[in-house]
Amino acid sequence: MSRKEKKFAIGVKETNNNGTTVNEVYVNQRMIGQISQVNDKNWVASNQSGEMRVKSIDEGIQWIIAEFNLHSL
Repeated sequence: MSRKEKKFAIGVKETNNNGTTVNEVYVNQRMIGQISQVNDKNWVASNQSGEMRVKSIDEGIQWIIAEFNLHSL
């Protein structure tokens, strides 16, 4: 038996929300979370289940995708 593969398109779109830069994370054109800068060294990643302080946009993207995978099983 062959296992059917699922393909996902992941994207990040930078937007401006009331003067604050927000990075929106998308999976298959569906927004699953956002990352906003708190100060020079800290960011906040948020999704439907909550938020987490992260040290970079990359760390925020990883957290959002991991949470999405965990809750979409």
